[in-house]
Amino acid sequence: MKAGILVIFLSLFLGNLKAFAQEEGNDDPVYVVDSVVANKDALEKMAPDQIGIITISRGSKAVIKYGPQAENGVVYIETKVFARNRVNNLLRKTSAEYDKAFQKYGNDSSFYFIVNTKPVTPTNESALMTVDNKTLRSIQVIYAKELEDKYRVTGHPVGVIITSSEE
Repeated sequence: MKAGILVIFLSLFLGNLKAFAQEEGNDDPVYVVDSVVANKDALEKMAPDQIGIITISRGSKAVIKYGPQAENGVVYIETKVFARNRVNNLLRKTSAEYDKAFQKYGNDSSFYFIVNTKPVTPTNESALMTVDNKTLRSIQVIYAKELEDKYRVTGHPVGVIITSSEE
């Protein structure tokens, strides 16, 4: 009988404690920026045009990885630079031809990317930034002549055709 009362008391106490903590403003999620846990102040200093991707996660895996505060969720933010580097590393590991072109030109700034038949432009960069090892289906590297012949694109020495499971 005493054990049952103790369980009820602890349940009520912990429930009230959680409600108190939320009232005190401790209901923020965990923020992770470019794979590093960050506080809310750091986010407020970040310019919106620096953000490449935002992913929100909840559940037991988040709590295991980040602790009890993750019960309120985890907000993963990748800056455009970080996301672009992550994608480049993935493409370089996945395709010897992409790695060869990347080494030849030193970066991807002159490459023309097409993801799921759509050209990547400044207004839809997220199509490229959401490519990861789970969503990447195929990559094809083509060069200037084929890029011009097939896609009518000039001024780019390399075209990168990516098929992703993300739509």
